[in-house]
Amino acid sequence: MWHKRKYTGPGGIGVREMALTDFEMHPLADGVVLATCRVDDRTRKQQTLRSSIWKYTDRSWKMVFHQGTVAPSK
Repeated sequence: MWHKRKYTGPGGIGVREMALTDFEMHPLADGVVLATCRVDDRTRKQQTLRSSIWKYTDRSWKMVFHQGTVAPSK
């Protein structure tokens, strides 16, 4: 399990300035959606395309798949 306080700060992954754009949701089936977006990591000067599949179970949404692919800057 990840805990933010363990991984941020000295020796951790640090804090990055990021912006999320082009967010869209695409229904795939009843209770299943594909979410897509572009993330601009301003700290590393890198953009990625992100996609994740979410499923509604037990009265809450759960991510069942996620992918991030480095993309050329817009």
